[in-house]
Formats: sequence, structure tokens, C-alpha cells
Amino acid sequence: MSESQKLFHSVRIISACTFLSRILGLVRDMICASIFGTGMVWDAFAVAFKIPNLFRRLFGEGALSAAFIPIFTEHIEKRGKAEAMAFVNVVATILIIILGGIVFLGEGAFFAVPRIFQVQEKWQLVFKLSIIMFPYVFFICLVAFMGAVLNTLHHFFMPAFAPVVMNICWILGAVLAPYTGKTLEKMIYAVAVATFLSGLVQVFIHFPVLRRKELYYRPVLKFSDPGLKLVFARMGPVVFGLAVVQINVLIDSIIAVGFSAPQGGPGYFHFAGMAIHYPMKAGAASVLYYSDRLIQFPLGVFGIAMATAVFPLFSTHAVREDWSNFSTTFNRALKFMLLIGIPASLAIILLREPIIDLIYRRRQFDAESAYRTSRVILFYAIGIWAYCGLHVLIRAFYSVKDTITPVKIGAICVGLDFVLNLSLIWILQEGGLALSTAISAIVQIIILTIILQKKLRIKIKREVVVSILKTVTASVAMVIACWFVLKMFPASDGSGSLYFKGLRLFAPMTAAFAAFAVTAIVLKSEEFGHLIRLSLKKS
Repeated sequence: MSESQKLFHSVRIISACTFLSRILGLVRDMICASIFGTGMVWDAFAVAFKIPNLFRRLFGEGALSAAFIPIFTEHIEKRGKAEAMAFVNVVATILIIILGGIVFLGEGAFFAVPRIFQVQEKWQLVFKLSIIMFPYVFFICLVAFMGAVLNTLHHFFMPAFAPVVMNICWILGAVLAPYTGKTLEKMIYAVAVATFLSGLVQVFIHFPVLRRKELYYRPVLKFSDPGLKLVFARMGPVVFGLAVVQINVLIDSIIAVGFSAPQGGPGYFHFAGMAIHYPMKAGAASVLYYSDRLIQFPLGVFGIAMATAVFPLFSTHAVREDWSNFSTTFNRALKFMLLIGIPASLAIILLREPIIDLIYRRRQFDAESAYRTSRVILFYAIGIWAYCGLHVLIRAFYSVKDTITPVKIGAICVGLDFVLNLSLIWILQEGGLALSTAISAIVQIIILTIILQKKLRIKIKREVVVSILKTVTASVAMVIACWFVLKMFPASDGSGSLYFKGLRLFAPMTAAFAAFAVTAIVLKSEEFGHLIRLSLKKS
């Protein structure tokens, strides 16, 4: 099996599990949107969940893997499996201690702050929910570490399957929520408890796989281990470098709660003796949450899957100083990423309203909620291709042990996002928060691409540019076909049958895919042809 085939085989495993997870994630969001809508209660949950979820995304989709995998790979290549496994136990022990400390400090802060300071009702609920869900950080970071070990050993299934378990637990919590209380404030605690329990279950399902790989945990307290020092020295910069988009999303949610009018309260606040109207209505954080969930679908199914699969290859080529294959792997991954990212951005922009109508619009999620969510998705979707590309691009830097450059550029982009947030919310409301995130991601990927070509031993080959042009041309054909078919269906008022809602989404989606595929074939897109052949080929 060639490297290209191995790469796509790994991507296929990860993507299949991620696709199942995202489908279940949409089901859970459908249930939650129906029960809680876009009000203060879900605003509070969205912010409370984003705090431990930030750790999940950083560790599960980036920082820990980015710091650990190159060093673990080096141990396997140069010192043998026995020493590499001993190194795993050293890192695991210290990680457990650190995570325990983080959870202890976080729980203390969430308990103490509302008792020391006077906080609004919406923030009180945020703190209460955070107390329940924050221990999730401990479990999910251990899951991420176990996943990094297994990914390095080229086992991708269980780490990719773990989020499926999380969604199943969450769905059970949401289904049971109406039986736990009569008010939304009481029902939301069932979802919070389910989130906490999902982390524990994800840890346990990894044990059988680890035993089959002859990986057994034995506590080893060895702070002097040079590999350990390297892992944690690199994790700091890596965390920030990979976290830019996620930090921006968290900042968006905090600003959304802080600058939105309280439900049933006054529509203005006082600053410097002036009464200033809130730029956003209650529910802004909820709208951002539901929008981000839809954007995460293509990002998780392909973007993060590709980055996860390609990172061990990057690391192996870097350890062997095989820069020719490193460059080839990078260019191949970049072409595949843009082949998916560009049409995904355009498709979601075009089909955002039918998607929302099918998935979310029922009961508590009314016409206003649908309209606000549609506006936010429009701005988030502009940057899908950039969100996908960043995951591969940043890992290219980290695999050659350059952790500083992504940090510097990331810091600039976080600052840019914050300034844009506080500027655009007065014009575009919560849509301004989404547009700020998209702009900062696009700026980040442009700058990093330029630096990559200048500083690292990588060149963006001419074939990448040709591939992008073919992808853009096929995407234009896709847009035309999708728009034409979509216009055949009347605008929905939310009252249509599930069959009509599904037909209104999948008919233009099918036309869009057909137009893209035909155009790509006519243009002889190598990446599209390769993608189809490998997709049809048996594992």
C-alpha cells in the first residue's frame, strides 16, 4: 500500500467515525433546540460547555498530540518500543497530576466567584453548570492522550469513535431532561450531568484497545525525563497556536452573553454615565452555538480527520530528515483539504436556510431563532476552508519543531478578532462575532503560508495552484446548479412536513454534488479522481 493509500485509508477510518459522531451531534442538537430554543438557559449552557470543550478541542484535536507525537515517534524510531512505552507512563503520570490540579482550581473558582462577587442571573447559571461539567476536562484530556498514543501506532478507530459515545450520552440526557423538572432551568442540569458522565465512559472504552497493544499504565514520577520536558515545553506554544479559532469562538460566546440584553430585563446598560442599548438580543450565545455546530460538521469529518492522519507522517519524515517526502505529503494534504473546504464553504452558505429548517426549526426554535442562526452561519461559513487548512498547516510547523511562529501569528489574530468583535457587533449583531472569527482565520492561514514557504523546507508547488483553480471552477458550477434547483422550492415557513424539508435540502445538495463531480471530471482533477477511487476501493 502506497503512502497516499495509507493516508487516505486512515482518513477514511477517522472520517467515518467522525461522520457518525457529527450525525449523532446533529440529533442531540435537534432535541436540545426543540426543548431549550435560543433563550437565556441555553445561552448559559453554551458558555459553560465551551470552557471544558475548549480543552477537548485543544487536547483532543491538537496541542497534546502536536507536542507528544513527534517525540514519541522519535523514541520508537531511535530507542525502540520498550523505552517508548516507558516514556508513555512518565507523561501519563505527570498529566494526571496536572489535570487533577486544573480541575481542583477550576471547581474552586466556579464555586467561589458567584459567592464573592455580585453576578447577574444568567452568569449564576453559567457557574452552576460549570461546576458540574468542568471535571469533564480531566477525562477528555486523558482520552486525548490515549488517542495520541494509539494514533502514533497507526490505530485510529477508537480515538475517532470516542466522540460517538459522548453524543450518545448527551442524547440520553436531553431525552430524559423533560422528566427531571418543570422549568428549563431545572431540565438543563440533566444535560450537564450527561456531559460529565460521557467523559468517564470515553476513558473506559479505550482500555481494551490499549491492552491489545500491550500498553499498561504504571505510575512513574520522573520529572527529570528529557522527553517529558520537551513535551510540556512545546505544549504551551502549541496550545495557543492551535487554539486561535477555538479561543475566538469562546470569546465570541462570552461577548455574546455580556453584550446581549437580559431576558425580560432592560434593553440598555450604563457606561460612563450614559445609557447604551445592548447591540444583541438574549439568545446570542445560543445562536452562535447552533451555528458553530453546523460549521464543525465538515471541519470534523474531513479537516481534522486529514490533519490527524497526516501528522504522524509529517513527524516521521521530519525525524528522518526526508524533506522531499515531507513536502510531497504536505502538498497532497493541502490539495485534498481545499478540494473539500472550498465547496463546503459555498454549499453551506447556499443551503444554510434549508439545513436550519430541517434540523432545528421546531417547538422552541422559532422563526426568529432560525433567521438569526442563518445570518451567523453565513459569516462563519466564509472561513470553513481556512479552518480546515489551518489544522494541516500548523501541524507542518510543529512536526519540524517550530512552535513559536504559530504562537506569534495566533496572538496577532486573537487580538484582531477581539477588536473586530467589539466593532462589528454594533453593525451586524451576533453576525459580527462570526465574521470576526472567519476574518482572523483567513488572515492567519495567509500569513502562515507565506512564512512556511520562506522559513521551512517546503514549497507550495505549481500543482497546488492548478488544483485550486480546478476546485474553484467546479465549485462555481456547483453553486449555479444548487441555486437553480433551490429556486424550484418555495421558501419555508417552518410548518412543512419532514419529507418536504428533507427534499428541499437534499434535492439541491444532490444537484450541487453532481455538477461539482462532472466539472471536476471534465477538468481532470487528479485529487477528485483519486478521492473517488480510494473511496470505492476496499480497505
